[in-house]
Amino acid sequence: MDYSIVIPVYNEEESLIPLQEKINAAMEPISSDYEIIYVDDGSMDASGEVLRKLAAEYPEIKIVSFKKNRGQSAALAAGFRASAGAWIITLDADLQNPPQEISKLLPFKETYDFITGVRIKRQDGISRKLSSNIARSARWLILKDTTMDTGCSLRMFKREVIGRLPVFKNFHRFFAYLVKSLGFRIKEVNVQHEKRAFGVSKYGNLKRAWEGIFDLCGVFWLGRRLLEYEIKRD
Repeated sequence: MDYSIVIPVYNEEESLIPLQEKINAAMEPISSDYEIIYVDDGSMDASGEVLRKLAAEYPEIKIVSFKKNRGQSAALAAGFRASAGAWIITLDADLQNPPQEISKLLPFKETYDFITGVRIKRQDGISRKLSSNIARSARWLILKDTTMDTGCSLRMFKREVIGRLPVFKNFHRFFAYLVKSLGFRIKEVNVQHEKRAFGVSKYGNLKRAWEGIFDLCGVFWLGRRLLEYEIKRD
């Protein structure tokens, strides 16, 4: 299979139908050999029901459902485990990263292992932008991480990446840094960002800030303990 599109879902019942339509439209000129893996992260609205109806209509859909809400990192990890594609694409379910932007990542497939979006003209509130800027500065000071936009959900990477990626709570916030630390080639690409059309953000800035400080310490340690080796071929 060419592509697996992995999408965490948490209380996004209103966006799922237009999201599916946009994904199909975006993928039609790219490939017919793809799957879409929706990971229902313990949604309390009708997201699960909507996904089941979509799966009955679109054979490329797979659904992974959690009994309880476990967070975005767990949803991504479960989606990766269920995937079969040579390339994996990640998206959020809220439509803020439009699926048509996938095409902007494709020209870099031959040269890079991990291609990630950088949101231009970001459509978030002032407090969210400010917290992101503070977090980016902290990552640079502690990790020397130069990733421009760790919060962009639009990414595309080789299957090989998930075989070597350490998985832990909130690993998605350090995705590019971890991949780069493992020696993979990374490219950052400008992509469009849209205002949230339905619902509200599921993540509070204060909670993100406290968890971010704790995670930074853990990733600082992990970055110095990662195992790297190459097999000699005779």
